Amino acid sequence: MKVRRVFHQNVTCIEGWELVRDAARKMHEGGFSCLPVISGDDLVGIITERDVVEAMAQNDDPSIASVFDYMTEAPHTIGPEDDCTVAATEMLAIGCRHLPVVEEGRLIGVVSARDLLPLATSGAVYP
Repeated sequence: MKVRRVFHQNVTCIEGWELVRDAARKMHEGGFSCLPVISGDDLVGIITERDVVEAMAQNDDPSIASVFDYMTEAPHTIGPEDDCTVAATEMLAIGCRHLPVVEEGRLIGVVSARDLLPLATSGAVYP
């Protein structure tokens, strides 16, 4: 099955100069566990719940620390026409739960491990 069939297209993004507090608020309000980080139209990173927790654990003030300080720069990405097995294998290999979906250099969504889990249990991801 192709990533195109399972990924989330309506993605909330954040700019890197915004605050970690703003990222946490956007994640909480939208029920997201990550936000792609953009600069203009370009994907420059990703910030996750884990990154927000790291900021707190380091006693960084989330009302001062910027997303740039905690995001993963140049995240691994996947294409919409890639197979879900490729996405799952990539997530396992790099130890992440989300991959931005990029088409022709443009962010079009995010696929998560949660999106792939039903396929794994049905045998559609791992035969």
